[in-house]
Amino acid sequence: MIRIYISIMILCVTLSACASSKTSKTQENTVVHIVLIWLNESGNAEHIQQVIDVSNQLKEIPYIQEMRVGKSIPSDRKIVDDSFDVGLYMVFDSKAAMQRYLFHPDHKNAVKTVLMPLASKILVYDFDALGN
Repeated sequence: MIRIYISIMILCVTLSACASSKTSKTQENTVVHIVLIWLNESGNAEHIQQVIDVSNQLKEIPYIQEMRVGKSIPSDRKIVDDSFDVGLYMVFDSKAAMQRYLFHPDHKNAVKTVLMPLASKILVYDFDALGN
């Protein structure tokens, strides 16, 4: 009985180590895509909502692991740039997944029909998000 218990414990520890290794590898491959959007009519609530709505529709594109979209938060801190109107935060499991997203017809259509007509400036930051 003790041998069975010890065998089960060893199996659990081994599986846990494998799961941790897999999680760490996934985190090392994670790509973060940040988009900041300045509108032609800065602060226009209707246009901000249009950008948020079209961005939320992009969540349906299968390559996105996580996505958040929202309005800039006003700040008095000198280090904070709050001059943009809308920000997007996206996570992909690889650079290749991000590229597939960028060329997806729904993304291209959103950029062409909503983002480009409403935006005076779009700034993008992409980086590898390394695991801890």
